[in-house]
Amino acid sequence: MFRTGSRNRINKHVDSTECCRLTDGKRVISFALAVIMVFLLVAFPARQAVNVASAASMHRVSLELRAGQSSFVVTTGSKRVAGSFPKGFVPVRLGTGLAFPVRAVIEAAGGVVRFELLQNTVYFGLGPVAGAYEFGSRTFVDGSYNTSVRKDLVRALGKIGTLFLSEEILKGLVTASGGTMTSSVKNGLTSIVLQIPSVMNDVLGYEHDTFPAKAGKMRLVTLAPNLAENCFALGQGSNIIASSEYTDFPEQAKKIPTVGAFSNPSLEKLLVLSPDLILVTDGTPLAVVERLRKMGRRVYADDPKSLSAIVEAIRSLSVVLGVPDRGFEVALSMHRSIVRVAAAAKKLTSKPAVYVEIWNSPLMSAGKGTFVSDLISIAGGSNIADDTNSPWPVLSEEYVISHNPDIIVVASGMGSGDVAGRTAFSTVNAVKQGHVYDMVGDYIFRPSPRIIKGLEMIADYVQRASRP
Repeated sequence: MFRTGSRNRINKHVDSTECCRLTDGKRVISFALAVIMVFLLVAFPARQAVNVASAASMHRVSLELRAGQSSFVVTTGSKRVAGSFPKGFVPVRLGTGLAFPVRAVIEAAGGVVRFELLQNTVYFGLGPVAGAYEFGSRTFVDGSYNTSVRKDLVRALGKIGTLFLSEEILKGLVTASGGTMTSSVKNGLTSIVLQIPSVMNDVLGYEHDTFPAKAGKMRLVTLAPNLAENCFALGQGSNIIASSEYTDFPEQAKKIPTVGAFSNPSLEKLLVLSPDLILVTDGTPLAVVERLRKMGRRVYADDPKSLSAIVEAIRSLSVVLGVPDRGFEVALSMHRSIVRVAAAAKKLTSKPAVYVEIWNSPLMSAGKGTFVSDLISIAGGSNIADDTNSPWPVLSEEYVISHNPDIIVVASGMGSGDVAGRTAFSTVNAVKQGHVYDMVGDYIFRPSPRIIKGLEMIADYVQRASRP
């Protein structure tokens, strides 16, 4: 959560390593643990999180099409664009409505259509409206990740194929985004009017355009490592002009200049840089966020607390950055991985108890209200720290032993040997059965696409522990 006036109060050496280790007699704390320590030390209330579009703000798009005619007209606001469909591909009657080549219309309306050759898939987006079509399986994927086989949406002319979009599908996509669509036919001319949300609210209630003027070209500052990762995943890494400390993935991110710690960035540097948008998340003091806004800087905030919320946070960010097609591609891949893991978990006959150790002295773990606990649940396990009713509990050895975990995940960086070698833990199932595993903390602590790696690793551990 965002906090009123929090600061980094950890008086220890902190570096950008993925894990914690002993260096020169000092304990080195990773970024992930530093974040958690700030949460524990500063317990101020957060604002109410909202992520809904303003009902009064809509982006109006009008389409005028005729079956069998190559020309069309798209009007957005006061801008009227006359276009034409590719030769040999014209609107056709499909069911009770019309179907038309998607690329020409979406691009004329200010959206984007992108074909990924290796995936043999088209991704498209128009503000918060997004979808995909997989040519290999003839599968259409809507904005809610529902899939349907739609062979009737592909039209071929020789070796050339074009994706068509039907009125029925377009209406479903627009409605799912919070908008509306109406259609009428007069003298053979089909008129379609789309009302698409033109703004969306971030977790702090700040409004952002869903059709940004600098789509895909914003100068960005990321004040948390996961936000930089998310921007790179969306193809926007080259637009990051500054980041926070501990930004270390992907490799190119290490070359980005920093503006200080995520909890205490240099406001002077931010003034000089003049970014188009500053990205913040949990751990950035609310006082810093509000001061940036008073200085005239645009700030976008997110704060996902579950795995599904991480997926949607990345997708929402893509809309704000003007690359909704990229966001849908990343979100769809993550969503499918989650569904795959969850389906496998449902086949388990038991729920192995899992203990995630994020620090060894004192023993610290992740409980209810964290996406770490969410990972364990989706993977088919039972998180022993949930019983504490605390997001980041400090546990006693007796607590861990009494809960007798079947799996221990060591994300502290101290190594599985540190846990397995404890005399007090010798009777714990995980130690006796050899189910003590090392985990790179970033895989479960950073809300980025890499968290899917953490989910899949925990799912593998759960599957192993569930075998007779």
